[in-house]
Amino acid sequence: MKIPDRMQADEAMVDDLIAWLRGATCERVMDEAARYLAAGVGEEALWAASVLTAAHYVNNQAHNLMGFVSHAMVGAEDARQLARTQPPRTRYLLLLQSLHQTVADLHDPSFSPYHLLPFWPIHEAGDEESIAWLRRDVRMGEYSRADHRFVGLAERLPRLALVDLLLDIGLEGMVTDDHTLISPVLSLGMMELLGWERGFDLLRWAVRYSASFPINFAPYDRSVEYLRFYGLEAGAPTTAFQPERVQPLSGRFLAADAAARPELAARLLAEEGCSPATLVAAASRAACAMYLMVEPVPHADFDAISREVAPIHIGNCLRLLATALNYLTPRTQALAALQAGSVLERGPTVISPDFRFVPFEPARPYPYAEDVAALASYGAPDLLDYLREVMPHHDGRRVTAAIRAYADQGAAAEPLIALLTELACTDHGTLMHNVKHLNSMVIEFRRAPDPDRWLYLMQGARFLSWYCGLTTGAFERADAALREHYADSIT
Repeated sequence: MKIPDRMQADEAMVDDLIAWLRGATCERVMDEAARYLAAGVGEEALWAASVLTAAHYVNNQAHNLMGFVSHAMVGAEDARQLARTQPPRTRYLLLLQSLHQTVADLHDPSFSPYHLLPFWPIHEAGDEESIAWLRRDVRMGEYSRADHRFVGLAERLPRLALVDLLLDIGLEGMVTDDHTLISPVLSLGMMELLGWERGFDLLRWAVRYSASFPINFAPYDRSVEYLRFYGLEAGAPTTAFQPERVQPLSGRFLAADAAARPELAARLLAEEGCSPATLVAAASRAACAMYLMVEPVPHADFDAISREVAPIHIGNCLRLLATALNYLTPRTQALAALQAGSVLERGPTVISPDFRFVPFEPARPYPYAEDVAALASYGAPDLLDYLREVMPHHDGRRVTAAIRAYADQGAAAEPLIALLTELACTDHGTLMHNVKHLNSMVIEFRRAPDPDRWLYLMQGARFLSWYCGLTTGAFERADAALREHYADSIT
């Protein structure tokens, strides 16, 4: 993928908006942002200001717990992508929620005050030695020194080679914490708007994040060994996407023992002519089916948000792994596909009270046939109304059944996606998790090649139902601000 050199938005305007955000408060930011929009300030400038403020003035390292990351940073790109196909009111709500998350993180003592300073480059005798030291520093947790080395390599490596290296480093830790992959891929997506020059600092903090907490590197090291053993060091023999193979390969992953899935991925690439893109799509489909076999975490449980988010991150991770393939060399594409097998070995695990993964134990999958049958008399518009009514009750059974019934009628998907997106805007207490994961499931739905793609919308909606309406203070301020500054004319 080509990244532009320069920002698309007016840079002087963006800098003024960054200064505004640094002085804004959670109570005022919604109203002030709505004023900017009503005065004609472009949405792209506000998106750019939101993410650059988070990149420069919020500490994104995870020194205490894995997954502890500023969601002002990693949520903005998903929100921006989800907003693209939505009407103005929903687009503005997504933008205001992103701006609110940035300001909230600026005032969070776990993240701020902070300032990402320019770093001078470190160079070794040659590029290979510099790369080896960068990877060593990441594994040792030397996030500051890794940043210096990354800045140095950016001066010497071709841009595509640097991006390939960045994402390969993300592959190392993704089975422990998939933010090591999620963060750089989302940052690269945002650079479509920011340009390489202004967006480069997002890549710096992605490297820092990978170096910030203990990671289990064993799955990655095993994938590198499979790469050698199965003759994949030059890449997979087959590269074209094979849509007809996604569903049957997904079934094979589901049927295999968890421990057998990583080597199954290697054999599929090396011996059965499966392309990396096909394998990742099949892994994503299997992960979606697995998530629908996970019982929701009770809201009152210890650290309930982290424990509920952990299972669905498998879907977010594999969607972004598919996107990452577009930036990778053939060798790293094959390695990424092997790591998809490692992710499936872990499965959609829940987090225990001592913050360790609990092995996945499948339960009866959603949706339940009797719940779908109970909605047989509902038409498509009735089912949308029903979803709006039941979503805040945190009932995954009714929500997934409604979407299955909607799909069975052959109804158009976009009105359902619009409703789910609107509902995702109502809750600010989730660190934008609902927006992040809904966007991933919408992307997977749109590019999936077969009728079972509706599973992705069931997955996104089931996760959304856990959060919807949990806390609505920010949404209420955003809604009031839009009504005031647009005099109810916005739709």
